[in-house]
Amino acid sequence: MPVNTKLARASAGLVVLVACARWRVRHRRSPMVRVWRPGGGAQRSAGGLSVRWAGDGDHVVVLMHGVTGSGDYFGAGYDRLAQDALLVIPDLLGFGRSLDGGRDDHSLPAHLDALDAMARELELDGRPMTIAGHSFGALLALHWASGRSEATRAVCFSTPLYRGAGEADARMAAMGPIERLYASQGIVPRALSGSMNRFGAIAQWVAVAFEPRWPMAVTRMVVRHSWASYTGAMNGVIRHGGWEGPLRSLENRGVPVLLADGARDPVPVPGRAVELAASHVTVTVDTHATAGHQLPMTHPGWCVERLTRP
Repeated sequence: MPVNTKLARASAGLVVLVACARWRVRHRRSPMVRVWRPGGGAQRSAGGLSVRWAGDGDHVVVLMHGVTGSGDYFGAGYDRLAQDALLVIPDLLGFGRSLDGGRDDHSLPAHLDALDAMARELELDGRPMTIAGHSFGALLALHWASGRSEATRAVCFSTPLYRGAGEADARMAAMGPIERLYASQGIVPRALSGSMNRFGAIAQWVAVAFEPRWPMAVTRMVVRHSWASYTGAMNGVIRHGGWEGPLRSLENRGVPVLLADGARDPVPVPGRAVELAASHVTVTVDTHATAGHQLPMTHPGWCVERLTRP
């Protein structure tokens, strides 16, 4: 073998070793990796959604993940909610284990219909509910709670309360290059989404390699969505706005709404939660002094305390 070839292979091997070492260091130091552990409970299908559920009791706590996420986002730190309630954590329509590549409709009504079907199949109708979510899931929590007479409280973490597509696009453009790329909904993100579906398990491990800050089990689920489910969430829920009507409906019924954010989170509009608390008697605000957008993953104990408040 020529000397140049040997040197090239040795250099490539060294680069790979250094990259792996850097990935391992970043992974082990990540606050999310250090805190998160797999959640307990059983997995089943209900209303066309894959659902993790645990515990028992008359009261129900429903947790909904963010866009491109899965129920795995809410790890073992949330299991103690099942000590006094039935804990229900769905993979939302078109995401995670609820991915249906042949489905085109991922609109807001489709999401709400799927959650209603889940509630019927799990026999949750008529049982008092705390309905909570993170980011995109927090918006769904507001919409779903406004249509459920059983809702006793809504808890919204890191909520993108945008008043229409223009404000949403401006906010997402300021977050970073990846967010700008996907918010553009152009050819490149569409091709990436299609590739993730075609290559399956390979795409999951590529995602793990590119994102060392996340627990591997959570990252592998991130690629389990379709372009239709992604754009349905973005356009039909996040960019659509439309959350002010549900907020007024919950206020009219006297249902408390907690808007909880991290002080370092770039997603919520600055001052929006405080503004809403001043104009809606049932809205309260809480802020974690050091958390960012992944507040429910980095600080599960803090979030569980907010979920269990009377």
